[in-house]
Parts: sequence; structure tokens; C-alpha cells
Amino acid sequence: MVKTAAHTTSSTVSMRQLTRLLHLLYQPNNPNDSLYGLMRRFFQHEQAARLELATLQQHWQQAKQQQAPDISLHRSRYNERHYQLEQQRQRRLEQCMHCCELLLQLSEGSQPAETLTRSARILGSLQLLVPEQPRRTLEVQFSFKLLYKMVLTLRLLQHRLERSLMPASWQLCWQQRQTEEAAEADCPFRHQIQLPLLLATMLQEYGQLHPSAQKLLQNAERRIDPLTEFSSEERYQFLLQSHQGSLQLLQQGLGHWPYQGADKQARQWHEQQQQAQQQWIMQLLEAAQAPGTSIGNLLKVPQVYTSIVMPGRKRFRYESLPKAALLLKQGVQQQLYSADWVDQLLRITGLFPQGYGLAFIPAKHSVQSRDKYEFAIVNALYPTQPQVPHCRIVTRQLQYKNTGKDYQIPIAQNLYFRPARKQLEVIPTERLQEILAKLFDDAEQRFLRQLLPRCWQPHDFFSQPAHQNLWNKG
Repeated sequence: MVKTAAHTTSSTVSMRQLTRLLHLLYQPNNPNDSLYGLMRRFFQHEQAARLELATLQQHWQQAKQQQAPDISLHRSRYNERHYQLEQQRQRRLEQCMHCCELLLQLSEGSQPAETLTRSARILGSLQLLVPEQPRRTLEVQFSFKLLYKMVLTLRLLQHRLERSLMPASWQLCWQQRQTEEAAEADCPFRHQIQLPLLLATMLQEYGQLHPSAQKLLQNAERRIDPLTEFSSEERYQFLLQSHQGSLQLLQQGLGHWPYQGADKQARQWHEQQQQAQQQWIMQLLEAAQAPGTSIGNLLKVPQVYTSIVMPGRKRFRYESLPKAALLLKQGVQQQLYSADWVDQLLRITGLFPQGYGLAFIPAKHSVQSRDKYEFAIVNALYPTQPQVPHCRIVTRQLQYKNTGKDYQIPIAQNLYFRPARKQLEVIPTERLQEILAKLFDDAEQRFLRQLLPRCWQPHDFFSQPAHQNLWNKG
């Protein structure tokens, strides 16, 4: 298909940037050449590397005490190995921060409405592009799911800041962001709140690469859906070891930015700032582990939502994704997380995840022509009602289109709900088969399973670049 100018200048650029970020996090053809590879190598070699460095230092000190003639050789070996490990640490930290910065560039706009559109585009694109093959589980977990969770965390933070529901120091930093025209490079809210929060979200995920946590995942089935395969004790141990991995990464794997300069006072101030930031990230990670801790919900609730609506779980069923709200509320009843935080997140997402494919009855039709349904894709956050998603219509007269209008689909027209399906149950089977044949390649199989779809999976539709402009104005 021929791309439109609007599509070329917006959707294509956004998709290219998102794909680049996904590959920085996890490179499917060469996982070692990605942030995932850097983190995995840290856990695989860190203990041996630290032991080697300690041994080299011991040999150097012994040579100094004995006034050995080869003292310079021992010092050189120690310094060289120390330099190598320091370069590896800085590379991990630099890559983490680079990915966080790129995500902020993709998700944050100059105005609140632009930020919501950008965030909806990222979340929807991740849902529409995410692979479901078991062999790509690591790619899903450490790129698609990770980015999804990071964006949700940013939006949940902003939602609560706008309603004065965060600690006073956070609110002050946020208010300064709204009133000052500071450059991004100097923005306190960006550097003191957003970037550390995103880094904590990443560390929470990469902590699962800790060797003790990985040993619990040796069973192939567990790698697909670890927590549902664990016993309660194994689950506790997995979460504990993953948490220890997150802290180890924070303190040893990433550490602090080195100070560049000769000013002693500036160096002390820099080190104090770095220590304070690391302590704050550690508090976030600790809070996410403690039931009932309010601020821990900022990491925990988006993580749980992401694990439900993105592939990877053994019980994952596309049709059931809108039940994420129900599962979250069950967690509230079990006192796993806060009802208030869950309600706030669902206010942002609504019942239907971004990028979810819906089948609906068109609004404008006569009684005689009430014999068809069309397709739409959820494309905006903050629905006016949780059950009434804001969507982009992608078919017209049972034909796929790369341009369409936005529409809020009411319950009475949404085939996900029983009242809408009941309206079409009177349609003859032959007509329903005809509709299936026009909309689905596997119409015969679908006819055997279900004549009236509750939803549809638009992955194939979205795989065509001309169909990726769902967030442009229709």
C-alpha cells in the first residue's frame, strides 16, 4: 500500500524509534549485544571478577610489603583489571540511562494531551507487535513488557501528581516542572523523579537474572509462566532472590556516575547527590516488596497489570484481557496492593487495554440493515467510562481501511458484551459466515469455533505500515 504523507512523518518515525528502543533492550538476533546481554553477563561473571580483582590487589600489596622487584607489574595488572571492570560498569549504567532517556523522549510531550497520545501509541504498539511464540519469551519479558510497565508507571505517577496524591517533595518538584521553562538537561523533575523511577522499574525486572532466581527457572514450563508454576515457597524464594538481584545490580552493577573535574567541593556535592539518588531507588525497590507500603504500589500495580495484558503467562488468553481489572481487584481483596492505586490505574486504562481489537455494531443503520459488525482498535487513555473505550474504526462496510474515525463504543454496540451479541443472534448463519469470510482469512475455522466474535486480534492488520497511523487524527 502507498503511505500517506501524514503516516510517513508521524507513525513511521514513531515506530522506527520504538523498534530501535526495543532492540537496545533485547536484540533478538544477538541477545548479547543488548542491555539484556550486559545484565546477564554481570550476574554470570561478577562473583569471579570481584574475586579475581581482590586476588590481584592482594598480590600487589604483598609485593609492596616485600619490596619485590616486580611490584610495578602487580600494580599494573590490578589497575588494568580494575579499569576493565569499571568500564563495564559505566557501560551498563550508561546504557540503562540512555534507554530511560529515549523512552522519555518517546512518551512525554510538550502538553498533557500530547503526552497521553504518545503514551497510548507506545502501549498500543507494544500490544499490537508483541510476539506470542514461547521461544521469544525472553524478548517479550525484557523489552516489550519492560517498556509497557515503564510507560504505565510514568502515567500513574503523573495521574497522582495532578491530584496531589504524592509526597510533598514530589509535588514540589512536579509544580516547579509546570511553572518553570527549564531545559530538559537541567529539569529537576526529570532527573530526580522520572529517571530514577524508570531505573528502579528496570532493576526490578533485571533482578530476575540473579543466578539463584534463574536456578528456580530451570524447568522449561516455568520459563514461560514462572510464578504460576511455583509452589508458595518457591514463589517466595524466586521473588526474594530477584529482589536481591535488583539491589546487587543497583549497588555493584551500576553504581554512581563518576565525577569529571578537579573541584573538591563540586566532587563532594556530586557524590552526595549520587548516593541520595541510589538510596531513593533502593527505597522504591524495598517498598515494592512490602505489602501495604503505599509508594511501593507505584512499581507493583503497573507490573501486575502488564503481566496480565501482555503474553507470557501460561493462562494468557487474548479474549480475556479486559478481565485485568477483575484480577487486580482480587489482588486488592487479598491485600497484595492498594485499592486506591488500582482504581487510579484503571481510571487511566479503562477496561480495554491499548491496542485491543473490538468488534462492534455500527451506530448508523436502519433496522433492516442491522446485519453486520465492524472492527475497531482501542487507541486512547482515560475513557469517559471504563466500559466505553475510545477506539479507531478500521473497517467500513466489512472492508479494512487505513484511515478511519475515532469512536467511543458504548456497551450496547460492543460485541464483547452480551447485550450487543444478543442483537445479532437473529442473523441467519449464512450471513454470519459471509461476514467471517470477508473479515478473516481463516473464516471456516472461526465458523466452527464462534460465529459472533467477542473481539479480534489486529496483529496482522497492524503489521502493515500503512495501518499504523491509529493515533493520528482521523
